Order: sequence, then structure tokens, then C-alpha cells
Amino acid sequence: QGVSSAASDVYKRQVLNVPCGNVIIELYPKLSPNSVKRFKMLIETGEYNDVAFHRVVENFLVQAGDLEFGRKENINYTYIGSGRSKYDLIKPETDKPFEFKRGTVAFAKSKNGDAEDSEFLILLADAFLFEGEYTPLGRVINGISALEKIKFNDQSEYVLRPDFINYFKMLQDL
Repeated sequence: QGVSSAASDVYKRQVLNVPCGNVIIELYPKLSPNSVKRFKMLIETGEYNDVAFHRVVENFLVQAGDLEFGRKENINYTYIGSGRSKYDLIKPETDKPFEFKRGTVAFAKSKNGDAEDSEFLILLADAFLFEGEYTPLGRVINGISALEKIKFNDQSEYVLRPDFINYFKMLQDL
């Protein structure tokens, strides 16, 4: 017997708990299979828990996922945004058409632009120029207003004393 569509959807949904509430994200494994596999693995192993939203552009995007320099217990303001996970880099999956609208979740690129690791961004506004440049992972389906309350710095896109991800879990694990 096949799994019903509603039941299988729960395996594609995650809960991102931030200081101002919960954000429900639905992943698109058929669109970016390798990238979504990496993202889910990092979520399932708790790698994103207590990691900073180190880059925030008001009304445009929030970015987190620096697992090396962005952890609450040992944040490094000098290097945050340049760290790595303990895993190998992966190739971007940018070849399929996708509209980068408000709520899009995507992997951020490495410094040289031809690889991805653990950093991700969530759009708070449409950004159609991102199409073909960033790997789409999914979309926020509920709770984007909690992301709009993430602390930002109006002088820089990098935030001193940032907000953190409380936890990031698969919906079925709650």
C-alpha cells in the first residue's frame, strides 16, 4: 500500500523554531535531490540548533547555517559567514527553472560560488535574479512573519549579537 499524499508530505516538512515563533518549511526533493538530502541530514542531526542568523537584509532575506563560526556557544564575529560544516562541499543544483519568490529557501553559495555546504537563506521578498544562481530547497508554507522579526543591523547586512535558531526539526519528529 502506498503512503497517502498527506502522510508523505509530513516527511518533506520541517519546523524552524526562531525567537519569534515557528516557521514551517516544505522541501522539494525532486527539484534539488542532492541539496535537499544534505539539508535534511543537517536538520535531522541537529546541526542547525543554536546557530546564528548572521546575515540579515531587512525585508529581503535572512541567512543562517555557518556551523563552524556561527554557533551560540562559540560564535566568532570575525569569521562568521565563512565557516564550513564537517562534510564535503556539494555541487549546486541550479539547472531546473524555479521562481525565487518570497518564502523561498535556498542554499547559499561558497565563497568561490561553485559549491554549497550548510548555509541557507530564506527570502522575505521576491528575488527573480536568484534563479539559476542559487539552489532552491523549498518554501516557507507558514510563519514567515516570525522571520521578519529577526534582528537586523541597518548599517550592515551582518548582525552583531544576532538572533539564533532555537531548533530545526523534521515535522514528524515533534
